[in-house]
Amino acid sequence: MFPTLLFVLTLLLLLAASPSEAKTHSFFITKEQAYNGMLRSDIPPALTIEDGDTVVFNTVMLMAGELSPEMTFDEMFALRTRMKEQGLGVYAFTGPFFVKGAEPGDVLEVRIKRIVPGKYAVTHIYPDDTGIGGLPEGFETGYLKPLRLSEDKKSIPFAPGVTLPVRPFLGTMAVAPRPGEEHPPAVPGYFAGNMDNKELGPGSTLYIPVNVPGALFMAADAHAVQGDGEVSIAAAETYFEEVEMEFIVRKDLPLRFPMAETPDHWIVMAFHKDLDEAMKGAIREAIRFLEREKRLTRKEAYSLCSLAVDFRVTQVVDGDKGVHGMIPKAIFG
Repeated sequence: MFPTLLFVLTLLLLLAASPSEAKTHSFFITKEQAYNGMLRSDIPPALTIEDGDTVVFNTVMLMAGELSPEMTFDEMFALRTRMKEQGLGVYAFTGPFFVKGAEPGDVLEVRIKRIVPGKYAVTHIYPDDTGIGGLPEGFETGYLKPLRLSEDKKSIPFAPGVTLPVRPFLGTMAVAPRPGEEHPPAVPGYFAGNMDNKELGPGSTLYIPVNVPGALFMAADAHAVQGDGEVSIAAAETYFEEVEMEFIVRKDLPLRFPMAETPDHWIVMAFHKDLDEAMKGAIREAIRFLEREKRLTRKEAYSLCSLAVDFRVTQVVDGDKGVHGMIPKAIFG
């Protein structure tokens, strides 16, 4: 009896100790250390972590960290043009993070625990001749508006009588695409990327299919606040002083596209250059989720989408549009 009891006690101690093995890493960069290139599978990792580890990191402003509320629109647009001519994206990424144990076919679970926004932000619109934005007509000149967060970082005075609540989230979170592919950072896809989904704030969880060993997770495009659609192509573009995320490798979650979870909803997502096709894709993903997780028939799932799922335009930026479906948890038992 004694050896058996000793074995059981030892096993219990080992299992109890396992959570403490997870580490918390601090990873803070300067604007010179940000990655400003395309999304690829061969970017050298900036940090290697274990499955279950947490990382506390920062982000810098867009455009290699150079975007500033002190700029004019013309100065910003000239900077953007120069970067594109150099083959660079305007997203200044923190990362990549190599997650040990993540393999193609797995899913990377990213738990977004905490965000500390910066002190200022910028929003802007583009002139008609660029064809950029959800309404590229009626605006002959560009416009850049500096924004300052309140001292407690909970609100933004936008204009006399207009105050915006701060709801920080990362507009762009990505893993590496499939080997041999290269994608602009502004385009979302199966690798996540520039989703601009305002639901992905603290307390939410993002699930991304893994395409290469280590996943190679990167983050950029900090937003202080944004409406669904991001119709002018810009949110309150800012930087984050701190972001805290936990990374977990899932071997039991078959996904083709990113999805997310909040305390109240499951969120399916789809992206396409044609907004109608993005909508169809989001409906398909909702049906697949309901068939897989809730054991509904395909016809039941499609009907339930019409009765209970809210489909929203995530963003209409230049490139693929996004639609996400909000599946309420409260309707399930």
